[in-house]
Amino acid sequence: MEESLTRIHKAVQQATMRARGQSIKKRRKRNHSKPSAKWIAPARVGRDQGTALAVVLSTIGCAHARSDSGGCTMCSYLLDGSQSMPSSEQLVEQFKNAMDSLEGKKAPLSVKIYTSGSFLDPDEIPEVARSEILKIIGADERVREVVLESRPEYVQDFVLSEVRSTLGDRIIEIGMGLESTSDTIRTVCINKSFNLETFKECLETAKGHNIGMRAYVLLKPPLLTERDSLLDAIATIRDAQAMGVTTVSLNPVNVQNDTLVEKLWNRRKYRPPWLWSVVDVLREASEMSDGWMRIVCDPVAGGRRRGAHNCGKCDSEIVQVIRDFSLNQDPVILGKPSCGCLQQWEHALKHEDSSQLIHR
Repeated sequence: MEESLTRIHKAVQQATMRARGQSIKKRRKRNHSKPSAKWIAPARVGRDQGTALAVVLSTIGCAHARSDSGGCTMCSYLLDGSQSMPSSEQLVEQFKNAMDSLEGKKAPLSVKIYTSGSFLDPDEIPEVARSEILKIIGADERVREVVLESRPEYVQDFVLSEVRSTLGDRIIEIGMGLESTSDTIRTVCINKSFNLETFKECLETAKGHNIGMRAYVLLKPPLLTERDSLLDAIATIRDAQAMGVTTVSLNPVNVQNDTLVEKLWNRRKYRPPWLWSVVDVLREASEMSDGWMRIVCDPVAGGRRRGAHNCGKCDSEIVQVIRDFSLNQDPVILGKPSCGCLQQWEHALKHEDSSQLIHR
């Protein structure tokens, strides 16, 4: 990395740490036998429509965010974690609590396990707990798809071997925050602390066990204009398809507490992406993938000031269009919405302040 970018990256790390401040010490005490969050929604499971359970296990949180590197510039999910480490028994109890929510729900089922960090990190999820949770899933014939979220440093051959042998022939994906295939953007704008080559190595390791990769692609990290972020997301999705990623999850940035993004937003130096940008990226992604790679998006805080939004009048309709597309994978759905603010978005793409720091 050029010396100037190294200096900028260091400044971003320091600003990220200052934004987080003492918030990590203010994490509330939690019931270690209940997950931080769980929710159920209709989902596309393979080629069928079924039900997805998403569970956020309460752990000590992301090691990257707990480290001196400060974590990612837009993420405060660490604050959903616990001050102290739950026992393996309590982690398994959390998962059972979440699975109980699937009683009577439409199969096939998809189970997505998040931890506000990495499910495959043994410091977050001890091996005993991980093995027991996988066995619970393996014994449930309704479950056809499993998504396990992790940073790349925990994706190891022997771990994926256990995952595959326990879960049998189910569809399995590792959810990972690729964010951008530009090392400059991922490092300087997001402070992700891994490079593209590391992601590729994980992808190949997963392929060796017939495990897919669900790549999270970030739309509008800080220090990018709307136009630059849109083009970077499209380029990243194109690269992801070429590498053999099985699913792309497009994640428009939302403004979370105690983050660098929030500090910039409070100073009116950051605006979350337009929903029009989300739709545009999804259109391009759907056309290039031509059904070979699943494209999904569920904008957090969509239509609100802190999330991807338009003028306020069309937001609910367009958020629903995005969700309908994710469920049906039919690009025709993305051609329907229209609103007068479309011209405002087009103007923003052309004339947004270009004094931002980073370019792909």
